[in-house]
Amino acid sequence: MSEIEGEDKKRYKPYENTGIEEGDTILKINNTQINSTDELIETVNMSEGKEIKIEYLHGEKTKECSITPIKQSNNEYKLGLWVRDSAAGVGTVTFYEPSSRTFGALGHGISDIDTGELINISSGEFVTTRILNITRGEKRNTSEKYKEQSKTKKI
Repeated sequence: MSEIEGEDKKRYKPYENTGIEEGDTILKINNTQINSTDELIETVNMSEGKEIKIEYLHGEKTKECSITPIKQSNNEYKLGLWVRDSAAGVGTVTFYEPSSRTFGALGHGISDIDTGELINISSGEFVTTRILNITRGEKRNTSEKYKEQSKTKKI
């Protein structure tokens, strides 16, 4: 979230007092599902500065708010929200069965770099990679391993 400068050179926070917060997920604008940042930008610009209704996910609750986009000097409309529509994480495909297109994979949750919260992910894709090197694991005392993990785990 950030202030934006309107075409009148004044500073605005269109999202202020709407209830929308960092880490929320925009689901719909004016009852139309939003699937990407590009769709969001296009929909906001098509509003031509008229108030829009935003449906968003806050934690596990779906909420709604209204925001009036601000026109900038470049004739684009902005909400003052920073959004992203992709995230990357690492996992390992354990097996893949081509005829049924069934797979099993091990991975981990992906945390939002800004909020530290786990990101809800509705879809994803496999990316082929190249192994550059392998480092042999070392035997460790279980209590040492637990101690190391407990230092980095956010609760």
